[in-house]
Amino acid sequence: MAFCLALDRFAGSAVVRLARAGSMSLAAAWAAACSPTLDWRTVQQEGTPVTALLPCKPERATRDVPLRGPQQPPVTLHMLSCEAAGHTFAVAAVRLPEAWGPGEGPAGWIDDWQRASWATLQLQPGPHGAPPGWAAVPCVMRGPAVAQRCWRGPGRTPAGAPVQAELHWTSDGRWLAQVALYGPGLSPDAHETFFGGVALRGSDG
Repeated sequence: MAFCLALDRFAGSAVVRLARAGSMSLAAAWAAACSPTLDWRTVQQEGTPVTALLPCKPERATRDVPLRGPQQPPVTLHMLSCEAAGHTFAVAAVRLPEAWGPGEGPAGWIDDWQRASWATLQLQPGPHGAPPGWAAVPCVMRGPAVAQRCWRGPGRTPAGAPVQAELHWTSDGRWLAQVALYGPGLSPDAHETFFGGVALRGSDG
């Protein structure tokens, strides 16, 4: 245990370096070695090119949802989620259209998904777009990206309890992924391990 405590300050950063170098299985093994609460493992999201490092065994679901609003056709949402150390970790992805209409693109899909996520958190956009208390944060997800957007701020659960949330979106032009964290806040190393461990692999899915 003393050895694990000594490693705690830099283990998360080492996991991210290994993951970015392509050693996903070694990264997951390193992270799991000294963390009984955050048991990191590499997960492939079935039916998509998304891989993630998650600290718990995820539940999987695929649903058709009106992501772009009630006037648009539903889209198939592929989801992974789990809970550990008082946090909910979630990764979701949708396949984007093969052809775009005038003025369309991944950024417009992020706009719609962003509004839906804020509504789920019982929030309304403020005069400058984001809800009060929300701010842009650096995006750290790996893989090719033609559009990214990352936010952090307060909200409320469906039961009305206060919660802190961080939402990252990334798109390679064919897929759009959302990485979400709900909870009081991870250590910097665990935060970087989670958000930096998600990648789009450039596959057709």
